[in-house]
Amino acid sequence: MTSEPKRAGRPARKSAQTLDARLSETLIREIIENKYAPGDWLREQEISDRHGVSRASVREALRNVARAGFVEMQPWRGAQVTQVGLDELIEIFVLLEDVYAQSARLAAAHFPEALFPRLEAQMAELDAALRAGASKAELCSKSFELGRFIGRHCGSRMSYRMLIQVGSLALWQQLLLTPGTPLAVEQSAHAHNILVSAIKTREGEVAAAAARLTTLITRSSLIAENGPVSAPATLGAKRLERRLRTTG
Repeated sequence: MTSEPKRAGRPARKSAQTLDARLSETLIREIIENKYAPGDWLREQEISDRHGVSRASVREALRNVARAGFVEMQPWRGAQVTQVGLDELIEIFVLLEDVYAQSARLAAAHFPEALFPRLEAQMAELDAALRAGASKAELCSKSFELGRFIGRHCGSRMSYRMLIQVGSLALWQQLLLTPGTPLAVEQSAHAHNILVSAIKTREGEVAAAAARLTTLITRSSLIAENGPVSAPATLGAKRLERRLRTTG
């Protein structure tokens, strides 16, 4: 008799966790889209009223958002959107460089061949957006979605989860800060093309090097006004390709 109530209670707990996770994703997306600016306070009651959920669900969702790095929980005051300094920005992109490289290396071994046409289509969309002079926000979002697609099919759930967490923080900062130089944007797209090609030809080390360089180029461009620009941001497209092809 005692076992039935326990079994009956489990679906409700799972449902609550699913609701918290969905709300967490929504809040992170709103922060990335700058609906909440760095330093803003996220008010439990306002979020509760807007999304039609309990304040308990909001509190749990905010804890998840804090673990992802987008807010800081202040005792007795609530959740405040994180303000990222230059040191933290560099750390985010250094982490992303390592995680993206590992995901790319794994993708070269495990990415399903049946999904190659979709991978090529996403790369073609990024190239088309670049040629059309798309906004920084659109180019950043398309690059992020391409990386997400690669990570989702790299054969490692852990690598994918880490890539999304760190990549989301990097995307947020890209959208907040000034646009990169036209040269950096062109080089990043070129490196993404090499990354896609290396995944299709199963060249793991080339794929990893290309992923590293996409991140390194972006990082250098973002911090150019606050520090020295590293070498990859000044490499021409042909020299970049030679450097990638000689790695490993």
